[in-house]
Formats: sequence, structure tokens, C-alpha cells
Amino acid sequence: MTDTAAHPIDLPAYLARVGIEGELPPPTLETLARLQRAHAHAIAFENVEVLARRVPDLAPAALERKIVRGGRGGYCFEQNGLFLAVLRALGFDVRALEGRVRTGVAADVETGRTHMALAVLLDGEEWLADVGFGGLAPTAPLRLASRAEQATPHGAYRFVESGLDLLLQARTFDGWVDGYLLGPDQPRPIDAQIGNWFVATWPQGFLRQNLVASRSTAAGRLTLFNRELTLRQGDDAPTKRLLASHDELAQALRVDMGLRITDADLVAVLAILDAQPPAP
Repeated sequence: MTDTAAHPIDLPAYLARVGIEGELPPPTLETLARLQRAHAHAIAFENVEVLARRVPDLAPAALERKIVRGGRGGYCFEQNGLFLAVLRALGFDVRALEGRVRTGVAADVETGRTHMALAVLLDGEEWLADVGFGGLAPTAPLRLASRAEQATPHGAYRFVESGLDLLLQARTFDGWVDGYLLGPDQPRPIDAQIGNWFVATWPQGFLRQNLVASRSTAAGRLTLFNRELTLRQGDDAPTKRLLASHDELAQALRVDMGLRITDADLVAVLAILDAQPPAP
């Protein structure tokens, strides 16, 4: 959903960012899985830009500047926008998908199309590739036509039919959790721009009021939600730690999440957290 032709992605720089060395890999399922997992380990989901009251720039050059060269992460429109450009540059047949987030939402609450994911066509079959759904993003491609449980390095997933939509669910310690609904329509680049602007500017938006960062590691899935740092390992009970001080929060963002954020942005994030009511 980005104009990848306007700015050819610097593939060597991206591959170095995610820790892949050597010749450019061929467009195969094995390569897709390798890229998806490497991206999830190297590049954290984060919404610092939104908390600093900026609207992320989705232009390919801006995504490359921020994520590849700037040592930052981003949310779905940024992460999957970059991944879309990378996959196309490598010769993959890939298209954008848009979804309605259902995680933590009551069944009777409607949600907008504010999530971007990707579908990759390989040997006549489409696979979901998503590096931008925070702590529930699959770290391996998922077969879109399958309704069976599908294993990934960081937990199992499945697709459930819901009318004309397809619901992605993840299995956690608490059981199956809804992720998002994928619609049958083909989104256009303007749809990503509208969704991105809405998510970044709506005063009641979840990502405008809360700090969310997540990165996959060899030890499991590490997620920071406001002041709580959680490590999830498969179906085991998660381990949680409350970060009471500014120094602990800064370390979680800069070390645990590997984000190269400025002092000014860190101050903006901490101000929002300090303004939140104390946890009950």
C-alpha cells in the first residue's frame, strides 16, 4: 500500500538491519519465513511516534530512513509498508490486506479497518505475512487457505471464517485470542494513509494513550505495555515486571526493545505515562 516504485528499497541495508548476510535470497517460502522471523527479532513494534504527537510518514524513503537507518521500529502501516517494499524488491508476488483489530474488543463493538497485513503468493497459494501486529504478530508465514492450527516459532495460530471475513486467532496461555478480521476487499494506498492518520490522531485512540512496544527474541515474546514488561514463552504463563522508574522505562525501550529514540521523544513518552491514573 506504498508506492514502492518511487523509491527503490536499499536491500543490502535492510538485510544488514535484520541480521541477514550474504547474497540476496530467492523469493521462496523458506526465504519469506527467514525474513519474517529475522525482522521480528531485529525490529520492534512501537508507537513512540504517535505518543510524540506526530503522524508517521509512510513514504518508502521515510520508512527506510526511520526503521532501516534510524534504528527505530513502528506500527503496522510502517512495518508492513517497509516489508512490502522489501518483498517486492526481492521478487515476491505480494499484495496488501487490511483488517479490523479484535484483540481486547467486546464482541458487540465494531472496529475500523486500521490494520495492514500482507498476502504473499507462492506456487499458487497465498500466505499471510505480518510483521506489524505487536505481541501477537506471527513470526512465520501462515497459509491463508488453511483452517487448521498452524505452528510458528512463537506460538500457534489459526484462521476462523466469520461471514465474508477471516478471523486470525493466536493461542496463548489464556486460550485462543482474537487478533484481527481480514476483509475480502483489495485496499488501495489511500486506505493506508487514512487509517494511519486516524490511528495517530484520534484522541481516544488506543495507541495515542498507551505505550506499546514488542519484540520477539530467542527467549520468547517481549512486550512493554505502559509500565509493565512481559515475557511470553509459548503456552506457558507469562512473567511480568512493573517498571517503576524512568530509568527502567528508558532501558526497556532502548535496550530490551533495541530502539534508538531521542531524549526528546523519551520525555514525551514518559510525560504521557506519568499523566496516567495509578493502576488499581
